[in-house]
Amino acid sequence: MSTVIGKGQQAYNETTTQRRKNEANLRVTLQYYSKYGKLTDDHSLEQVAPGLASLEFMKRNCPERTKLEEFCIQSGQYFEFEQYKQGDIIFHYGDIGDKVYIILKGDVAVLVPRAESEIVAEREEISQAKLPFEFEMFQRNKKPSKSIQIEVQLAQQNSNFYFKDNVCLFKKVFQFYSGQSFGDVALISDKPRTASILVTSDQIYLISMCKKDFKISCEKSVLEMNQTLDYFVTVLPYIGKMQISKFIQFFHKTDFSPQQWLWKEGEQVKFFILILKGRVEIKQQQMPLYQVSDNSFIGHEEILEGLTLRQYGCKTLDNTIAYLMDYEDFNVARKNAPDIVKVLIEKAKLMTSYLERRKEEVKKGQTNVQPLYYPVERRLIQDMFVIKSPRNNEVRSNQPKFLSYFDITKFNKKKAKPNPINQQQSISEDLYFSKEKNLKTTRSPSNYTQRVSPMTKQMKEILLKKFKLNFRFNAVGSLKISSCKSANDLRNKSRFKTDASIDN
Repeated sequence: MSTVIGKGQQAYNETTTQRRKNEANLRVTLQYYSKYGKLTDDHSLEQVAPGLASLEFMKRNCPERTKLEEFCIQSGQYFEFEQYKQGDIIFHYGDIGDKVYIILKGDVAVLVPRAESEIVAEREEISQAKLPFEFEMFQRNKKPSKSIQIEVQLAQQNSNFYFKDNVCLFKKVFQFYSGQSFGDVALISDKPRTASILVTSDQIYLISMCKKDFKISCEKSVLEMNQTLDYFVTVLPYIGKMQISKFIQFFHKTDFSPQQWLWKEGEQVKFFILILKGRVEIKQQQMPLYQVSDNSFIGHEEILEGLTLRQYGCKTLDNTIAYLMDYEDFNVARKNAPDIVKVLIEKAKLMTSYLERRKEEVKKGQTNVQPLYYPVERRLIQDMFVIKSPRNNEVRSNQPKFLSYFDITKFNKKKAKPNPINQQQSISEDLYFSKEKNLKTTRSPSNYTQRVSPMTKQMKEILLKKFKLNFRFNAVGSLKISSCKSANDLRNKSRFKTDASIDN
C-alpha cells in the first residue's frame, strides 16, 4: 500500500513540475493573446512563436522540412483567445467537434458517462439512507474529496444530463493542465465528442483553433492520425473504430536504437509498447528466452497483473519503431476501452505461459530451442502457438502453380527420351559445318572426311547416308560439291550448286 502511495505522490510531483515549466514558457504567449484576442501582425506572431514552439501540439503537427518556429508563426494567426471560470463546461459529451483547444494556464477534468451498473448500485444505497439526505455527508467516506467536488459542480449545472436523483451520471477519468491540448480527436475523426470538459481551476486561459483552420494548418496531424487509426484497426480487427480512437490518443510513436535496454529485470514498471517495426529480445537472469517482432504488444503483462516491478528484461536487437503508452495513461485509457483490455489480457496470458515454458526448457539445458535470434528473423507471438497444418482434403495435383522457364525446361529434359542416333547425327553435323574453310582433299571421299576431323566408322556411315554428294573434279583436281540435301543448314550457300537429278 505504501508503495502505491509513494508512486502516486511521485507522479503528482512530476506533474506539478512540468505544469510550472509550461506556464513559464507560455507567459509571453498568454500576455499577447489575452491583450489582443487574435494576432495578425508579424511582430506579435514572432514574439509568441518561441512559446508556441514549446508545445507538444505544435511539434506533433509541424510538417517535415519546415522549421518549427516558422510553422508557429504561420499557425499563430489562426488561434483565438478564450477564458472560463471554475465549474464551466467547455464542451459536452456528444457535441459536434468544431474546435481544438490549448491550455495556456489552468486545469480541466475529462468526464465520461458512468456504467449503468454503478449508477443503479449507488441509487440503491441512497434509497436506504436516512432522511434528510445530505449528498456531501453521504459520499464523504466513499469517494475522494476531489471527486466529490466535481460531482457538486455538476449538480449545480441544473441539468439531468449530468446529475439525476442525487446520483452523478459522469465520472472523471483524466486531467489536462497548462501546455496540453484537447479536442482534436473529434476534428480528425469527424465524430461527436467522446467526453465532457469541466474547468477545475479558478480560471483557465486557452487559445482555440476552428476545425477548418485546423485541417489547413495541421494537415500532417490529420493524415498521421488517420494512418494510425487504420493500423490499429488491422491489429485489433474485432474492436470498433470509436473505441480504438479513444484508446490510441494516449499512444505516441517512439524510435529505439539497436541494443538498447527498454527496461531491465527488477526495474519499476513505467510503460508498455506495441512494436510497429523492429525486434526485441526478452531476457531473464541474463538468459535470452524469446523474441517478438512487428505488431506485438510487450510490457503490458505486469501492468494488467498490478505488479510494480518488471519480471524480465527487454532489449532491442534492431532499429525499432513502437507505439508507447505510459503506466498512468493506460489506467485512464482502459476505462474507455474494455474490449481492448480483454484482448491485452488474452495476449498477456499467452506471453506468460510461453515465458514459463521457455524457463523450463532453459533449466533442462535446451537453450537452442526456437525461436533463435538470427539477424533476419521475424517472429510474431501468434507464430509461437499456432501449428500450421495442411488444408483439409487437399489434393496436390489440383493446386495451381506458376512454372518458370527453368522449371519447364527441367521438366521437359526429364520426360524426354534421348535418341542416340539423332545425337550422333547432330555431332557429325557440328563437326562438318562448324568451320568455314576452303577444304582441299584428294579424290577419295574417305580422305575428305579424315581431313575434317577424326571420325569413327559408324560416324562415317551416318554422314554418307545423310548427305548425297556428287563429286566433280575440274582440271586442277579441286572438288566441287554440286548438291546437298540439307542446303539450308549451310552458312555459305554460294559455294554449292544444286543438281536436280540427285535431289530426291
